[in-house]
Amino acid sequence: MITWKHICWMSIALFHLVVVALHAAHFKEWSKRTTWLSSYGDFTGAGNIFSFFAPHIGNEIAVLYTVANGKSQHVMRLEGNNSECNRRIQTIYNFFSIEEAQPLLARSCAAYVLKEAPDGTMVRITVVSKLVPEMKDYRNGVMPKWEPFLVKDYKKNSQ
Repeated sequence: MITWKHICWMSIALFHLVVVALHAAHFKEWSKRTTWLSSYGDFTGAGNIFSFFAPHIGNEIAVLYTVANGKSQHVMRLEGNNSECNRRIQTIYNFFSIEEAQPLLARSCAAYVLKEAPDGTMVRITVVSKLVPEMKDYRNGVMPKWEPFLVKDYKKNSQ
């Protein structure tokens, strides 16, 4: 038997889900004014846009390291068997999408790789992005592709 208590809780839950749906539809962009609905969404967390449901998926970023020592070279990635470490590394790599951060991040990654590869005298950082097409383009046969957007060479300081 449904009581008034059930009806009240169901109404509150339904209202909350409607606010989530509105924010997922970019409700805040519909008007320049802040409404109580926007404030409710910010306060409760229902205002997250939940962009992972959006038709455009963000690009995936990967970094390739080419370590050379004058005689040979090898390509490597900073990945291991620990999924938590890999997740943290990927989080750092996502900051390569911020143009102002690219030089500092690239230099930092190069220093780490040269420290880990003591025989290496030079490292090339190649940052690639997986460009995922829009759904309409994908339906027309366009496939995702990896495209480099930052390539930098660093040499080990002789000290």
